[in-house]
Amino acid sequence: MVYATSPEIFLKRAEELIKVGQTTTALDSLYDVLTAKRLRNVNAGNAEPFIKKFVSLSVEQRKGKQLKDGLTQYRNIVQYNNPESMDTVVTYMLDEITQRVVGAQQSAEKATVDDVEDLDEAESPEAMILSSVTGEQSKDRADRALVTPWLKFLWEAYRNLLDILRNNVRFEALYQRISNQAIDFCKTYERKTEFRRLCELLRGHLQAIVKYSHQQNAINLSNPETMQLFLDTHFHQLNTATEMELWQECYRSIEDIHHLIQQSKRPIKPQAMANYFEKLTRVMYVAKNPLFLAAAWHRYYGYIFRYTSVFTEEQLQGVANNVLLSTLAVPIIKPSSRVLSAAAKENKHRTQRYTNLLFLTTAPTRVSLINDLMSNDILNRVRPELRPLYDLVEEQFHPLSICKKLSPILSEQIAANENDSKYGTLLCNVVLTRLLQQLSQVYTSVQLDFILRLARFPEPYSMSPAQIERFIMNGARRGEFQLRVDYQSRSVVFDTDPFDSSQSLSSAAQLQASPSDLMRSQLSSLSICLSNAQRVACPDYVAEKQAQKATAIAKALQNMQEEHHVASARKLVIERRKEAIENAIARKERAEERERTIRMQREQELERQRMAEEKRQREADRLQKEREDIQRIEAKKLADSIKEKAGIEIDIKELEELDTTKLLELQVQQIEKEKQDMQTRLKAQWRKTDHTERAYRKCEQPLIADDYENQKKLDRKNHEDARKAQLAQTREKHEQDMEFKRRFMRMLGDFNAVRKDLDQGRSEALSNDRRRIREALVKAKEERIEEYRRLKAERDETEAREREEREQREAEEERVRAAKAAELAKHRETMAAQRARDEELLKKRMERESELEKEREQRASVGKYVPPSRRAGGVVPPPARTGSSSATPPSASGTQSPRPAESTLRPSAQSSNRYIPPSQRK
Repeated sequence: MVYATSPEIFLKRAEELIKVGQTTTALDSLYDVLTAKRLRNVNAGNAEPFIKKFVSLSVEQRKGKQLKDGLTQYRNIVQYNNPESMDTVVTYMLDEITQRVVGAQQSAEKATVDDVEDLDEAESPEAMILSSVTGEQSKDRADRALVTPWLKFLWEAYRNLLDILRNNVRFEALYQRISNQAIDFCKTYERKTEFRRLCELLRGHLQAIVKYSHQQNAINLSNPETMQLFLDTHFHQLNTATEMELWQECYRSIEDIHHLIQQSKRPIKPQAMANYFEKLTRVMYVAKNPLFLAAAWHRYYGYIFRYTSVFTEEQLQGVANNVLLSTLAVPIIKPSSRVLSAAAKENKHRTQRYTNLLFLTTAPTRVSLINDLMSNDILNRVRPELRPLYDLVEEQFHPLSICKKLSPILSEQIAANENDSKYGTLLCNVVLTRLLQQLSQVYTSVQLDFILRLARFPEPYSMSPAQIERFIMNGARRGEFQLRVDYQSRSVVFDTDPFDSSQSLSSAAQLQASPSDLMRSQLSSLSICLSNAQRVACPDYVAEKQAQKATAIAKALQNMQEEHHVASARKLVIERRKEAIENAIARKERAEERERTIRMQREQELERQRMAEEKRQREADRLQKEREDIQRIEAKKLADSIKEKAGIEIDIKELEELDTTKLLELQVQQIEKEKQDMQTRLKAQWRKTDHTERAYRKCEQPLIADDYENQKKLDRKNHEDARKAQLAQTREKHEQDMEFKRRFMRMLGDFNAVRKDLDQGRSEALSNDRRRIREALVKAKEERIEEYRRLKAERDETEAREREEREQREAEEERVRAAKAAELAKHRETMAAQRARDEELLKKRMERESELEKEREQRASVGKYVPPSRRAGGVVPPPARTGSSSATPPSASGTQSPRPAESTLRPSAQSSNRYIPPSQRK
């Protein structure tokens, strides 16, 4: 048998099956051809129509697994000779699936319109019933029935294609294109769950590229073009994640891009880096990290300011506004020696990660951001209305009017602008911090009402007294403010600890130094005073020092030109060395490229040789398999003939060594042997189990009474110990409770007095609150009762409906069980009748065997029995007996007696070895 290898032949067979309506069989045939690797050595141009037909049938029947396996085999066929064919097939497949999705959407819309029978009717009764049972509309149900299966199949197609094309340098451009299309698919159909899975899949593929870079056809990330493709894909992924508001995936995409940028040897485009920092600002805003939000805006502004030819002046001004507001909105942190630094250390790892994402060497601080704000001349680029904001917050010292001066800017400029309003709350917190810091430099203690009057912000940033008090207490607890709140006098007392080791990191204006700052600068102040005294007391020494300084300056000016020439020469040498190193690296890269090309050519040659060797080996295997098949068919025919004549299963190798008599004897002996072995094993097992159980019971009988007595003693002892422990614990707890009672009774009088004073001062407000709460409680109780009654009615209705359905289901199950029981009883009766017939046939066969044995003994003296397979001329009758006295007619003599015996024996032997269904029995 010769197998066809031309794809046109397989394609023609499939088309013939499609014409008669057997599309599933056609797909299976094409799939078998692909998985059997019969197209391994076929030209890709000839195999392309074949694979397109396979893809079309797989898409039509939504067979995703078969489609993936077929494309994997086709990839192995074309990846060395014609990789462009894979691009054509993949494009064709995606177009087919996309057309199916669009058609399903149109069908769903048409089904939704066709369901409306009366256009004047607002809603049909059926739709009202369905809407009361489920929250879905008719369009949702139509989409789930028609569109969702094709969307799922399209998603599986994208995922399978990415798995097939991953980490293959010959399909890297196609892989990136499919990745972008998969991202667009998730964005178009708002598939957030699938987008997360897609990001994880792409991230896993990127890690696999680094892990398996030594494999054949692996992608080389050191190639600039390959790195640019990966960066473009991940930037597209980042933009999509931002538009879909998947901030966790957005942050992970930023980390992936940062990792790729560090590995890239080619500079990144300014637009791409600006996009990177712009997305990072959104992530930091969602993460509620004001410090790194401001740092990200600074980095974003630095890039667009450096490349002003790409960005407009309006974009630059908008970014400058965000830089100013985000920088001023960074909270003012002033750690104190009274608070441990554990809170700062626990975020060290996260701070380092954020710093690396911003491409910074050190973590940013508020002071460094303020300095960058001034050094980059950002104040001249912001809106003129926002420029006074910096002076009011950072430069001027005006604790009594800071909130009043900032109110117009907050209400008219920041709150009115949607992009700037997100910084309003943070700016109010910073201004409140500045207010408390400036008050601490002027006052030792102030009234709490005085602070509340000063801290008045316009809407929508106004803060209630409770919020301001909470802010002050949180700042004091974290160590930002050195103050105490005296609730008895309703005042705030600022601490002046001269030994506080903390120092102010703020760049704001200060009226005077704090006691801790004076204590910290005491030695430096003493040094300055001693220097001034020395200058007055020893003028000669000062003049000598000034002369030495002038001499050193003159010498430095004299050597400056020479050092400049030396530095210029050294710079030239460094540049030449750098150029030489770059040329060496370029030569090395070219040599590596040549070696890579030679290695790829060598690998291709080895692959062609391997494919030719595999082809020769497959041809030899095919011929060997054909010979074995022919031998197996001949042997099977011989075995079937023996089975039809003897009714037993025999080995083909032993067929020539056995005759019918020996086969029957072997069969009977085997049955008897198995029966005796089974009886012997059962008897031995029964005897062993009986003796073991008797021994166990005999040995454990004298030990039961002793074990019972020991258990009673142990239970009594455990009960007594537990009782003693319980009494001791109860006595101890009672003594502790009495001690607590005596301690609390001493302060009961003071507690009652304080409570009485508080109740007298707030009795009217408390009574109003109680009345309001009581009314709200009554109203809520009535609403709760109504809600409970409604839910109870719905639950009763649901339970009644479920009870009715359950009763119907149980009745149906009972009917099915009764039918199955009747069928089983009928089957048992049939089997019993069959067993009776089989036993009767077996008995007849044994009787016939005994008769045949006697006849064989009679024929032994006449001639030896020859099996039918060894006879030359068909059935050879035994020689006739001599003598007229023993002559009998052919029908009565022993000449024809074996034939009826064999014909009688065959059905019985065959029925004893093979089960005959009742429908086929005569």
